[in-house]
Amino acid sequence: MSFITQILKPDKSTLKRVLKWIVIVNAGLAAIGILVGGNSDFVAQIHGTSFLLVITAASLVAIEQGRFRSEIKYLWPAGSACSVVVGVFTISLVWGFDPPDIFARPVGSFAVVAVAITYCAVISAIADRVRLRVVCWAGALGHSCYVLVLIWFDIGIMPGRILALMAVGQTACSLLAVIDFIGSRRALAVDPAPSEREVEYCPYCGSKELSEPAGDIECRTCGGQFRALNS
Repeated sequence: MSFITQILKPDKSTLKRVLKWIVIVNAGLAAIGILVGGNSDFVAQIHGTSFLLVITAASLVAIEQGRFRSEIKYLWPAGSACSVVVGVFTISLVWGFDPPDIFARPVGSFAVVAVAITYCAVISAIADRVRLRVVCWAGALGHSCYVLVLIWFDIGIMPGRILALMAVGQTACSLLAVIDFIGSRRALAVDPAPSEREVEYCPYCGSKELSEPAGDIECRTCGGQFRALNS
């Protein structure tokens, strides 16, 4: 049981080792593809495997970066596991594995979950406002649940239009998160005297990620606001 837990929720040192080996294997595959240029099918398989390794590694890194948000902490291991499963399965398809049709829906569901949780992790890493994170997370949850319903059930009630409307709303929320990220980075850059702040830790969660947007001190991790009293 502990071995499974370590796979689903590795520590940073383990993740770094895995990513380093992915980079080494990826570089080796690219070199083989360059040296063995005669067989076009083999070269395509090499570069396809390299691309899928990069996508899987990017998903794992994004999920690890977003793990510090504690609001949906139980979803991060599920996202990592789904990313690994989808990565291994798609790489096996590149190398000629022909699975039965019964695998299509489960693997498609794993892919939807992996993409949704990776998106939530990116939003978790860039969005400082709690309400904005919650809105983006809720949109991703609703979007992914609707896609899962389409995968497992035959629905003919305007699925394309509903998906398009949900995609528009999700895109707007994502752009707001990017704008919030840019604004928070600029606020940190123009902070006149960060070393003079009297409070270093959030009294709610203990985080050091603090800002003072309008006089009150705000924690970027949990969203709590408080004011320091002068001694």
